Amino acid sequence: MRTAMIIPSLIVDEELYEAAAAGLAAHAPAQAALTWSAFTDASRWWLVPGPDDGDDGVPLGYKAEHVLTQTGDLTIKINLWYRPDLRSRETSKPHTHPWEVMEAHPVLGAYEDEHWHRTASGMLVEQGCVLNAPGSVNRIFARDYHEVTSIAAPGRTVSVMVCGRWIHDETRRGVWGHLDLYTGDHVPVQRDPAEQARFRSRLYRINPQHTTA
Repeated sequence: MRTAMIIPSLIVDEELYEAAAAGLAAHAPAQAALTWSAFTDASRWWLVPGPDDGDDGVPLGYKAEHVLTQTGDLTIKINLWYRPDLRSRETSKPHTHPWEVMEAHPVLGAYEDEHWHRTASGMLVEQGCVLNAPGSVNRIFARDYHEVTSIAAPGRTVSVMVCGRWIHDETRRGVWGHLDLYTGDHVPVQRDPAEQARFRSRLYRINPQHTTA
């Protein structure tokens, strides 16, 4: 089986590639066919840090993303999952997405996530835990919150994400934010410069295939 080392903590192989290529052909047919060369292009891969990644010298994100298309109207990427969502050291932190609608298509392995839906009237509806496996579609709208809680096969779970129009109006709930589970309130992402700088530092620390230049 062919393998390729993107960085020491991110190694991909032919099984992952074939699952991603088949998933893109099925769920994003307008996208150019994925080649092995494109799949192993290190410049397209990013490890996404959890809250502690890079602080203790462990260079491992909670997922890896391979970005294929990213415009104001369409985002397509491949997710390779290692761990559940880790957006807070202290507590669960369900989040929104900044697209009008996001569709995640599991193509290898499986994961579970919990869902909450905000109705047009503002009522919050807890929808419970969902198992996402090949053949299912995890569809999340702008007023929805979710959090990945378990990965069936860490490092062997792949999903293809197809996302619609990016929401730029920060008064709308589709912009990145979190759900306060105690109050039910929407909490916009805080644009704290120090925290942004810290995240950027951790991001590049665990992604040596990229430079800050």
